[in-house]
Amino acid sequence: MARFEDGLSYYPLGSRLLALQRPALVGTDVKVLQTLFSQLVAITHPPLGPVGARITVDGIFGPETRQAVRDVQSYFGLAVDGVAGSQTYRALGQMSDGLVTYGGPAFGSRSLSAGDSGGDVTVLQNRLNLFRYAATLGAPADGVYGPATGQAVAQFLGDALQNGDTGLTVGTDLTPAGTDAVWIYTYTGGRNLTQGTAGLDVAFLQLLLANLTNPGTGQPFYTGAVDGYFGTLTTAAVRTFQGAAGIATDGIAGPATYYQLGVHHPAAAPQPAPVPPV
Repeated sequence: MARFEDGLSYYPLGSRLLALQRPALVGTDVKVLQTLFSQLVAITHPPLGPVGARITVDGIFGPETRQAVRDVQSYFGLAVDGVAGSQTYRALGQMSDGLVTYGGPAFGSRSLSAGDSGGDVTVLQNRLNLFRYAATLGAPADGVYGPATGQAVAQFLGDALQNGDTGLTVGTDLTPAGTDAVWIYTYTGGRNLTQGTAGLDVAFLQLLLANLTNPGTGQPFYTGAVDGYFGTLTTAAVRTFQGAAGIATDGIAGPATYYQLGVHHPAAAPQPAPVPPV
């Protein structure tokens, strides 16, 4: 994905601590972090909200990016040290280190292709299932990279190119460039979400529920603030959506709920992005 990578070395998001130092840390993981921060700002209260302001997306961890990390940490009640570690990554929707979910390995730590299985495949399927690719996947995530997953990946990559991305090769394998595209165009699916959790993934869940209409009332499923905090209003919205979709009303957003959200939200992944990826 030449337009995004722009000659940067690939580092999976969450694979290393990111902090201000000399020489500055540079890589695709920094660029993804910068992009996700700007998306968080835009999704919560655009253009300027409680998280801060959008920052330069250049793949260089400088003072501006350190302040963005501090803003994320402060907003979500984490230790404010300006260092992007596992807790900060979790707030941006990426599980790493001991926080890896669905059994691991961490999403982005390897390329994926037919026959692969694991928690990273589950995360990929969850993320794609929130969009029109649910129709291709045909079921909640199962952690197995079968033909339907490959077809969904190809559709997603094609949509990214249609959105103006460059340098992507449309195929059924998920390469590092494709992984970066998944990160910057999809924001939820790295973990189950339940009351008490917080992060960019929660904010996007709230955004989806706010944009979907409850057929029983004609009103949005979610009417609260898109703030990234999974509170009682978000729990009630998830339960109501689950009931309307005919699945267990446990108030937990996991693979079954992600799939049903995509069934009812047949949009291409790049389209809902509130700000350009670069």
